Amino acid sequence: MKVSFQALSRHLDLAGVTAERVAEVLPMLGLEVESVTTFGLAPLPLVVVGEIKSFDKHPKADRLSVCQVDVGDGAIRQIVCGAKNFKAGDRVPVALPGTVMPSGFTISVSKLRDVDSAGMMCSSEELGLGKGEDGLLILTPRQPALGTPLNSLFGAPDTVLEISVTPNRGDCLGIRGVARDLAAALGLTLKPLTVKTPAGLAAAPSAADAVKFVRSSSEFCPYYTLRTLKNVKVGPSPEWLRRDLEAAGLRPINNVVDITNWVLLELGQPLHAFDAKKVSEGIEARPAREGEEIVLLDGKKVKLETGVCVIADAQRPLVVAGVMGGAESGVTDSTTEVLLEAAWFRPGEIRRVARRIGVSTDSSHRFARDVDPAGVELASRLATDLLIELAGAQPAGPTVAVGQPPRADVTIELPAGYVAAKLGTPIADADVSAAFARLGFTVKASATGFSVLVPSFRSDVTRPIDLVEEFIRIHGTDKVPAGRPIAPLPGDEDALTSVFTREVSARLVGAGFTECCHYSLRDAAELERTLGADKAALVAMDNPLTAEQTHLRASLVPGLAGALALNLSVHADPHGLFEVGTVFRPQADGTVREFISVAFAIVAEPVTRSWKSREAFDGLRAKRLLQDAAALAGVASVRLSFAAANGGLWQADHAAALVDRGRAAEGACGVLDLRWTRSLGLKSSVIAGEVCFPRSAFAEARKIPRFEAFSSFPPVTKDVAVIVPVDVAAAEVESRVRQGAAKAAGKEFALESVNCFDVFTGPGLPEGHRSLAFEIRWRHAARTLTDEETNQALGVVIATLEKGAGWTVRR
Repeated sequence: MKVSFQALSRHLDLAGVTAERVAEVLPMLGLEVESVTTFGLAPLPLVVVGEIKSFDKHPKADRLSVCQVDVGDGAIRQIVCGAKNFKAGDRVPVALPGTVMPSGFTISVSKLRDVDSAGMMCSSEELGLGKGEDGLLILTPRQPALGTPLNSLFGAPDTVLEISVTPNRGDCLGIRGVARDLAAALGLTLKPLTVKTPAGLAAAPSAADAVKFVRSSSEFCPYYTLRTLKNVKVGPSPEWLRRDLEAAGLRPINNVVDITNWVLLELGQPLHAFDAKKVSEGIEARPAREGEEIVLLDGKKVKLETGVCVIADAQRPLVVAGVMGGAESGVTDSTTEVLLEAAWFRPGEIRRVARRIGVSTDSSHRFARDVDPAGVELASRLATDLLIELAGAQPAGPTVAVGQPPRADVTIELPAGYVAAKLGTPIADADVSAAFARLGFTVKASATGFSVLVPSFRSDVTRPIDLVEEFIRIHGTDKVPAGRPIAPLPGDEDALTSVFTREVSARLVGAGFTECCHYSLRDAAELERTLGADKAALVAMDNPLTAEQTHLRASLVPGLAGALALNLSVHADPHGLFEVGTVFRPQADGTVREFISVAFAIVAEPVTRSWKSREAFDGLRAKRLLQDAAALAGVASVRLSFAAANGGLWQADHAAALVDRGRAAEGACGVLDLRWTRSLGLKSSVIAGEVCFPRSAFAEARKIPRFEAFSSFPPVTKDVAVIVPVDVAAAEVESRVRQGAAKAAGKEFALESVNCFDVFTGPGLPEGHRSLAFEIRWRHAARTLTDEETNQALGVVIATLEKGAGWTVRR
């Protein structure tokens, strides 16, 4: 939107305020200034008023005329001209030889098709005054004296600021709205708007009106007003009005149309003028009917879709409501009676209509951004004042109104100290109250703080937080002291979770897996089938987007298995996938707990042919990956053990559940249930694993690894084999070995490792038993361990193992 500095001066006393200062302040108010240009007549001392005494056709050019022009210096000048809109006696701008035009062209005495020409008669565009009517700028209505410098008629050039107005600030699509914000920021007083036409509305047309009825559909137009004016004299607009329109980028047409456009620019309220004699019986705002068409003012013929809001008379549509008028009912030079429309249309409806017919206008732009309902009658009264003054119009009765303004002023309760709390800096309540008052808000003290009455022209201010934004716009962000943020920074828990995600992802990629990502919403039937849970144990969404995404996932494994099945069905790699994400599980107290989960799935047998043999992926490797993931989360392997896992996702007797004595991790690994994987189309066995950690597991900072020098002395190893029942997990036996070996080492030397290197079942062992062999490694930091020391240590281990029920150490 273009706003001239002189237009702002009509609403504010800008003495001592420059256009440059205005251009600096507006962006701080949220009104971006896209450009600053100069509009008006540049200093042209050699351009004066001349009178065309006579003219003849050019002897060698049909489109040129040879004019005799008097500029008041006692001589008649011959000037060749190509315009056609003049007659003898017209007074026009004449650029004398030596004039440098705004385009940079220098006027000189010359010959045009062999005819002498001593100057140039000028158009508005050639003078830099904008695109006016075609041809010369006719000054006759002004009756200026011959030889008068043109600069004395047009005054000083104006500065025009092009402003980008955001969609929520429809109030600033009028010059007065911009002036209101500027006054608040600069501490100026907004001048009162003087309107002579009295306020007054009638519910139905009077006998003096040119129409019999006025009706409106509240679906499209909740508030519609119409005023009748008689004895209208249509003609050219005065220079000040033309200048204001041209500064805003609009082309003057005639005084009636120009007045409606001028009011639109001033107040942001679109108006429309009908030729009353072209309206049949009455006016109605209604939806278009099937097959209706309209020719718009720009000559475009539009076939109206059913439901498009139109303003119509008893016979046909006259206007596409809120967008553009029709050519058949528009004001022309012969118009003597005018119907002046001012209305409030629903913004969403105007946006829809403008898109459907492919037409966007200044009016539709403003209606779509919600004009002020309380400003409808005010705009009509202001336009009536100007029609009386500039077109000799006579009002015929009061304004006829249908409906009521759909929005009134809004009261917002603002607690004391609310603004200061939100801005994080001390703000006096008096400063808050003063800022709101400058914006035109009414502020009253209440029991809890302030009661702020927001005028209807600010439809974007409805909540206390909106008032905070308004205050800081006017107060200025530059007045808020700089300081460190007082808001809490992201916690260590979040940071460590991110570190863990990166590290475990790198570990699994290094193991040959490919990362993937799935939606966290799953189908309830799938969750029940795979997890063995009833619906009460699942976390359901209140408003699911689709029938396939109704519940929060409780495991990552189903998504990975589905992705594997898809890859194999289209013969695509990879065949090993992993995912790191969140899962959700209901708790006994009715809450839902979020876990960080790491899961992987891989086809057990290689599915691609190769010249070299490759080992199948087995459960032991899956267990190792789970232990690695737990270690990266800070869960020591000595806390972990495995027990049988049956049901749900897992194949009976082919899976293990991970048990953490510290209760920070839970998970399982092994072969997925064969019936389920077969139903997915997976012909090969799938081995998967998943381990979950509550977010609290990452709350404590992880210990930073410290380097310890290697001992230069050799380690000593001892082997021990123990016969245990087959239902005793190797991890349990290993834990018992570690316990005894560490106890034996004490503080004298260190236990380096315990490794299970052999599992034996067969002849020589009791039925239902197996033999597990472990290698134990000790090392001393300062010397070599003796056989006596290591034998004693081994004895402690053996004694510890033999405490197990049914355990026998092989000698």
